[in-house]
Amino acid sequence: MHWSDVLKAALSVFLVLTGFALAYMFLRMAGVFTGLAKSVSRVTDEVVPILSKAQTTMDGVNREIDRVDEIMVTAVNGAKGAERTLQTISSAATAPVRILTGVAAGVKEGIATFVARRVADSKNAPKPPSAEEPPDSTAAPPTVAAGQGDAP
Repeated sequence: MHWSDVLKAALSVFLVLTGFALAYMFLRMAGVFTGLAKSVSRVTDEVVPILSKAQTTMDGVNREIDRVDEIMVTAVNGAKGAERTLQTISSAATAPVRILTGVAAGVKEGIATFVARRVADSKNAPKPPSAEEPPDSTAAPPTVAAGQGDAP
């Protein structure tokens, strides 16, 4: 027997053992992939209904958001209408008050002017003879100065 025959026999044994190891590994990998396929199948069976429910829920949420948006638009429009109404009422209520305030100020000023002129006229008017003093027959009759008796 020659050394090359021993090497060929050792190589043959190594290759046979490697083949058995690879076959065993592939069988184990097949079991792993079978278990993985079952797990993926179960996850898919559970996730699909969950995703379907989530989609239904999101559709409902979107519908509610649309309703809330409509409500908000309606509320904003109502608030704008109420603001316009309040502005109209305010202007309608303040206009007569402004007019009355102006009239009252005018009347007050007119009365003050009237009273001031009466006081001024009474200061400038000649005093009537008093009952205690006898009328002076030599005195000239009182004359009215120009512009004193014409006051409006």
